[in-house]
Amino acid sequence: MGLLSPYTLIRTVSLLHLTAAYFFLTNPARITDQNVVYMLGESMHLPHATTFTKPSEASTFVAILLSLFAVSDFTAAGLDQLVALEYWLANVPVRLAVMFAVTGYSWVGREGGYLGPEPGLGNFRVGLGSGGLKGGMSVRESVCNSLVFSWGFFEMCAWFWVFTSLRDERTAVAKKILEHRKAEEDRL
Repeated sequence: MGLLSPYTLIRTVSLLHLTAAYFFLTNPARITDQNVVYMLGESMHLPHATTFTKPSEASTFVAILLSLFAVSDFTAAGLDQLVALEYWLANVPVRLAVMFAVTGYSWVGREGGYLGPEPGLGNFRVGLGSGGLKGGMSVRESVCNSLVFSWGFFEMCAWFWVFTSLRDERTAVAKKILEHRKAEEDRL
């Protein structure tokens, strides 16, 4: 068994989601200006996220999504042990795959990346009219930045830790069930 149970880890991730949702709602620059976001972005040659300097529609939407994830994860972590174990063993690999895809795309889609435009050639803008997204930002620019990469990277690390803890928990529960069945057979 690990140091922390998987359900404690899930509740911790949920609390972090609620905290991030609060900051995205009130002061998103507090998150985007964190040193770890800047350092990860610089080390991976990603641009800094400039759209979250003050509360906006996008930051409010992110806050609502993070709050929804937090509340649903809190609820699911409180289920019966066997039901919760099966639920999370089915759910966590999907989250890991999505986080891997988001993190991977934010790196390979950057300017100069494998899927991104060559440096200095400009961006193909998609979206509302000829200016791209609100503020003239392309879809690629809104995803391929240090904030998205850092979020995806830390989510991927957290959910991988939860997954390994769940596998240990599954082994412990299987042993407990086997011992219980063996004890019942001995009584009969």
